[in-house]
Amino acid sequence: MKISVYNIHHKFIVMKLNIVTLLVFSLVFCACSSTKTASTGIPEKPATGTMWYLKKIHMPSGVQEIKAGSDVFLRFDTEKTSAGGKGGCNSYGSDYTINGDKISFKNIFSTKMFCENFQQQEDNFFKQLQQVNRYVIKDGELLLYLNNELLLEFATN
Repeated sequence: MKISVYNIHHKFIVMKLNIVTLLVFSLVFCACSSTKTASTGIPEKPATGTMWYLKKIHMPSGVQEIKAGSDVFLRFDTEKTSAGGKGGCNSYGSDYTINGDKISFKNIFSTKMFCENFQQQEDNFFKQLQQVNRYVIKDGELLLYLNNELLLEFATN
């Protein structure tokens, strides 16, 4: 059996091509399977139907804890770009827009019942909600800001 230099050289070239092809396919597979949300910096968007319960209102005078029994919540409808819920006493709604980490609530409306126990809290909530221009979702919390100033803290439970 005679082995020529040509046969050895040909097998070496074929083996190099197979290795290069395998490396290219591996790189393509890894790139396609990675998630983009962590690398792009674009925040997670609030999901339709998620009930975000208000935990704290940040006011210039200090942090206001939410009174037990008021059940203030915010729920998004991404198809209609509307948001709403319960302000503590009254039902409310609004339009909203999201662009990157920017969010705004427009045309906020509510029913007009007066509730002595929750009225100040609800007024503060609506006042802060109107000022919101940025959001972060982190560790099961929705944080609403005016620039870098935290205004409202929500959680899913």
